[in-house]
Amino acid sequence: MHPINNAVKTLVSMLDDCGIEDSPVTLMPDYDLPRCTYEHGVPVKVHFGDRSAVFVSEEPVKATTKASFMRDAPLKKSAQRAAAAGIINAVSGFLCTIRRLHACTKEEHTPCREELKKILSGKRIYCCGNMPDARKIAGSVVEDPKAADLILITGDGLVSDAGEILSEYPPEKLLYLGPSTTGTASMLRSPHFCPFGRANLQTPEE
Repeated sequence: MHPINNAVKTLVSMLDDCGIEDSPVTLMPDYDLPRCTYEHGVPVKVHFGDRSAVFVSEEPVKATTKASFMRDAPLKKSAQRAAAAGIINAVSGFLCTIRRLHACTKEEHTPCREELKKILSGKRIYCCGNMPDARKIAGSVVEDPKAADLILITGDGLVSDAGEILSEYPPEKLLYLGPSTTGTASMLRSPHFCPFGRANLQTPEE
């Protein structure tokens, strides 16, 4: 099963317990939102309750929907998975299970790269997603995920058909990057890297 579908199953069960599964969610492209240095595409701002989150998508989505609509949805297309991942981010933020909901500022890109460089040092890396910045930092990039010590995942890789392979590997071999993947990583209990991501757009909350 694709990791997005697995994450949706976990989220929907949480919503059932909270009684907020039919609350509205809005998704709107916002070209002015700060974008993570590792992400590709258009930032989509997702609102749920009093929280907003971002998902950077190659296929920007504009919609008003409900989180409950994801229940048992096949999510076969990358645009559908991107919308689902954005909803997971915003709802998880509302439930206070994650805090990295938006990208850091450009001033924090350099220290972020330095932090990632330390983690990747000496490791064979497979990249699930474009992430040209991370590929430069990684140094030793392999073409076969089975040969990798660590698999890096960005939002575009996560929602692609290729993202399905991620379900074949244990969480300790995965590292999700950036705010777009934070909710899915949390639902799947997988490691996530976004040291300077913000809880909202006004304050650099940790």
